[in-house]
Amino acid sequence: MKRLPIILLAVCILVCGGGMFALNKFRAAAMNSGPKVSDVFKVDRGPVEVQVVESGAIEAIRVVELKSRAAGRLAKLLRDEGDQVAAGELIATIDPTETRLQVDQNSAQLRGAEASLARQDIEIRQRRVTAATTLERAQQRVAQLEREAKVQPSLTRSGIESAQAALVTAEKQLDLLVKSTQPNERTSAQSEADQAELNFDNAVKEQGRLDALLKQEYVSQREVDAQRLQVELARSRRDTARTRLARLAEQQLNERRQAEERVRQARSDLARAKAGTVQDSGKLAELKDARIAVREAQVALADVDALIAGRRQGQASVDQIRSSLSDSQRQLAETSIKAPFAGVITKRLVQEGELVSSLSSFSSGTPIVRLEDRSQMLVKLNINEIDVAKLREGMRATILIDALPKDSFDGEVTKVAPAKSQAEAGAGQGQVVRYEVEVRLDNPNGKIKSGMTAKCTMKVIDLAKVIRVPVDYLIKEGDKRYVMVLPEKPTPTDLGKKTEVKTGAESASFIQILSGLKEGVSLKRPPYNGPKRDGSSITVEG
Repeated sequence: MKRLPIILLAVCILVCGGGMFALNKFRAAAMNSGPKVSDVFKVDRGPVEVQVVESGAIEAIRVVELKSRAAGRLAKLLRDEGDQVAAGELIATIDPTETRLQVDQNSAQLRGAEASLARQDIEIRQRRVTAATTLERAQQRVAQLEREAKVQPSLTRSGIESAQAALVTAEKQLDLLVKSTQPNERTSAQSEADQAELNFDNAVKEQGRLDALLKQEYVSQREVDAQRLQVELARSRRDTARTRLARLAEQQLNERRQAEERVRQARSDLARAKAGTVQDSGKLAELKDARIAVREAQVALADVDALIAGRRQGQASVDQIRSSLSDSQRQLAETSIKAPFAGVITKRLVQEGELVSSLSSFSSGTPIVRLEDRSQMLVKLNINEIDVAKLREGMRATILIDALPKDSFDGEVTKVAPAKSQAEAGAGQGQVVRYEVEVRLDNPNGKIKSGMTAKCTMKVIDLAKVIRVPVDYLIKEGDKRYVMVLPEKPTPTDLGKKTEVKTGAESASFIQILSGLKEGVSLKRPPYNGPKRDGSSITVEG
């Protein structure tokens, strides 16, 4: 009985030993059946994708701050923040009173300048006719004297008769000019000047009366302004009449002198005619004087060109005043601030009653409201230099907005900055260089607001169902690429056949195979030659 436990113990030892032997044998058989599954990859077809993902702020493409080219007090602000406005819709108005007064002043100045210019035109025409007539007469006189010098003996008698007739005519003309024509002209001009003076005085008195009534609010400001314009017109007419009267005296003096000169000339002609042949030398002197008169008449005619130059100066003044009038009229139109395009008002920058400065070369002007066109939105991204090298304009993007998690938007890369925008401190000691990239949304809606954060995903590489292998199954030797191809029934010690392949697109996990492999082929992972991965410590010698 004591031997039974010993026998049972021996049996158990034998059975257990046999089991362990069988288990070890099974493991050996499994290992001998082929390489480890984790080191083998069967070539298949699948996607190879490379994406660039970055977040940025949404902005409207068109954002403007509306300003006025006319300075003044903001009379009305018709729209508030958040209001949608149409293109050309009135948003605000500037008090136009001061600008309208400037328009009225420029209009009055323009009318006065145009009247002065018309007066110069009349004077130029008169002087031209007078100078041309004098020159023509002087030339005729020279021709006549030349003929007389040739045939003087035979023309002495007829010359005396002609000279006597010319003297009588000249004296009559002088007498008519002195006793009738000039007094009538002076009387008419004086009458016009007196009437213009009277009209001006009456207009000034009426202006004073209306100013008094305006203080008592019996008349309107428009009537007072209209009367002021009448005063300016009356003053212009008075000045015109005075000028005409002043110039008339000078003109009449010149005409009288010319008439007297004709009388003197006629008497001289008569004297020379009576002198006869003994005065041939005098005839030659007279011819010389006549030729001098021709030159003087030519000079007088050239003086008309000086008047024309003065007229050009007057025309320049008219053009300048007209330009000022156009500018003041434009400024009057600028008192109405209208939306340049349809959009939403995002900010009111001034309030009604505030003074705003005008937009000019000396001032940037006071912004009134900020207007955004949200029909076209974009996302501004700052992307590092590694990822920006993968992007190009026209590349499609998927946009997710944090504030709208249920919506997805499509977009397109419209700008990749050619120069860096900023450099940020990286994880190491260097800096991360970033470039500005703009992605325009294809389908923005009313929910999107500027300033929202959006995440943009750009697929740099998007290949579907291509022959691919994991990147760690690839051997790189210079410019060539290899894989280890296993036979159909590999042994446990089989490392595969080194086979050259041509590769294409590469992602972080897979690389595309262009040639050298077929789908379904098994590959052996190349041996790892780097540091140990079993968690053992690594000693770094220094």
